[in-house]
Order: sequence, then C-alpha cells, then structure tokens
Amino acid sequence: MKILIREPAKIDKGGRVISDPKIKPYRWRLNIPASITGTRKERRFFASLEAAKKHRDDLLENWKAAGPDTLRRLAERGMSVTDALEFALKHAPKVAPITFAAACPLFIASRTKANCKARYIGNLESQLLGLNKRFAARMVHDITPDDLDRWLGQLRAKDGKTPANPKTRNNYIITLRAFFNHAVDRGWRGTNPAEKLIRATEDESDISILSPNQVSILLDEAQKPEHAEVFPAMLLQLFAAPRRSELMEIGWEHLIGKYLRLDKTKVRRKRAVEMSDSLLAWLAPFRANAGPIFAAEGGEDGYTYRVSLVAKNVKMELSKNVLRHTAISMRVAATGDMAKTSLWAGSAPKTICEHYLGIVTPEDAAIFYSLGPTVGSNVVPINAAAS
Repeated sequence: MKILIREPAKIDKGGRVISDPKIKPYRWRLNIPASITGTRKERRFFASLEAAKKHRDDLLENWKAAGPDTLRRLAERGMSVTDALEFALKHAPKVAPITFAAACPLFIASRTKANCKARYIGNLESQLLGLNKRFAARMVHDITPDDLDRWLGQLRAKDGKTPANPKTRNNYIITLRAFFNHAVDRGWRGTNPAEKLIRATEDESDISILSPNQVSILLDEAQKPEHAEVFPAMLLQLFAAPRRSELMEIGWEHLIGKYLRLDKTKVRRKRAVEMSDSLLAWLAPFRANAGPIFAAEGGEDGYTYRVSLVAKNVKMELSKNVLRHTAISMRVAATGDMAKTSLWAGSAPKTICEHYLGIVTPEDAAIFYSLGPTVGSNVVPINAAAS
C-alpha cells in the first residue's frame, strides 16, 4: 500500500479543523504518520500553507531516499528521519570549500613534507594531472564514489582504446584514498568517497629470468667500454638484487667490504646485502670512494633505456625486473634458504617461495656464480671509460 502524508489542514486557535474555505486559518497542521517518522505519529504546525507543503515534500523525499531498512534502524534508536538529519546537522563538521585543482598541490606538498620519495611524488603528480582533467573545477566535498568509479571505468591503456589493466585501476584507487584521507584531515569533506571503490583482481604474471648462458652473453656485451656508465649498476642488480628505485639511491660509499648497505629502500627498512665473490671481482675496476653507482641522466628511465641498448646489441629483449628476478632465483637455488634469501632480497618469505624457489637448479646457480671477469676482458675502469 502506498503510504502518503495527507495534505496540510487549516485550523483555528483552538486546534479545530476549518472546513469553510472563506475562513482564514490560524495555523496549518500537518499530520505525520509513524510509517514516515519511523517511530511515532507527529503533528506539526506552520504559519503558512507554503511552509507546511514544503515540509511535507521534504519528509516524503527523505522517506523515499532512506528506505525501509534505514527507517527500521532509526526506529531502533528512537529517531525519525528528521531527527537524524537534525542530529547530523548539529554534530557533523562543516567542510571548507576548495576545488580539486586547488587541493592537489596542497596534498602533494604534504607528501613532500612527509619525506616521501621523489619517485612517489612524481607518480602522484602524474596521476593527479589525469584526475584534474575531469575534476579540476569540482568542489572536493561534492565528489561522490559514483563520480570516481565512472572516471576509473574510462581509464584506457596506452593505445587509447583498450581498458586499462587492473593494476592501473588499483594504483589510482590507492592515490585517491590517500588524497581524500588528506581531504578529511584538512576538513575539506566529512568522509572518504574512495573507500567505497572496489579494487580489481590482478592476474599474477610469471616472472622471467635469464639462464646462465644468457647472463654470460649479456655480460660479454655489457663490459664493453661504451657501456661503462651503466655496467656497475647492472652488475649490482644481477648479483645483489636491489630494486631499480633502490639502485638510484646507491653510491660507492654504500659498498663496504663484502656488503652493500641499502639504507634507503623501497619499504624504508635498512638491510645489508652480502655480495658474492664474483660480483666483487666484476666491480673491482670501477670501485670509487664516493659518488652514485649510476651517474647518467634520466634516473630509472635512463637506466632502463641504457640496459635495453646493451640487450639490443645481443638481440635480447629484457623484461622490466628480469635482472633482480634472476639474482633472487639464483640466490635461493644456491643457498636453499628461503628465510635468509628473503632478508637478502628485502621480500617476504612467502614471495620467495611462490615466485623464486625452484625456478632454477643448484647446478644453474653454480654456473651463474662462476661467471667472472677473465684476463684480457673488456672491463674498463669507469674513470678511464669516461675519459
């Protein structure tokens, strides 16, 4: 049965209903049924018919929006929809009006002040630039979960046609949650709309590694003088497994004895990486007291580009993290110790077990660690190569 609120009735000073249209009312009375309030019947009085009708329309709209489940939950607390709205207006903090475009640089500044890595800041700037194209003029407190979900659904891959992969969607959700958490903290809005976004299920991809023979071919090419600026960094990734982001932070002063000290890591946890005898032998001609391991321009992208040139010369195509993957696979195969390998690589034991254990044999690892510079090789000290 459709439940309605009757039209306002005009009444006299004694509260009696006036039926004669010629008689002016003292007040207008609105009878509100318990089915609307969620708790009890109510009578409300208004000075004008317009005010009574507006209140009636507002009640009906709120009732339709709330739904029976919300009404039941309010009734359990002895509250009507109107009570709930009044309570919310009384206790909810006011939000400061600010546009998305104005909020973005303030958010980035807060991340910079929190000592976040330059790579993370650069990623934030790139993602927020894309979001700004859609939300720049929108007030931060007006953006809804549906707005964000629609925008995420329109993300495309580099070809501009196919939908973006699940990982890209999830990366944007992480950024959006961080941005709106900051917005809540700053009083720009009351809740975080990104918390309601559903993360996509990512398909696990198999890691790729190099065989000992492929490593030998790659090293023969990489040790040529024209690759001297990238060769030490490649050696570290291939035999000590730093992440590319970690590699950009490593200086020669971090190589102490047989250990590589990673004091600025991806997860900001210091760790010491034991270097193999073969790695120490490869690095010996390049060793310096200080200065970056990879000093060329371009950061991670520059490093990746120069590694690709090395691979191209021997007709190889290297995946993004193949050098680190190879290093970890060989290490766990040589030692058989997942726990120590996880500490060495800065990864969880579960990750070592699921992705690296059993990929290569101990025999392959033995060949891998036997690879070293030979007499008459093309290894040239980095200062000599530069000159």
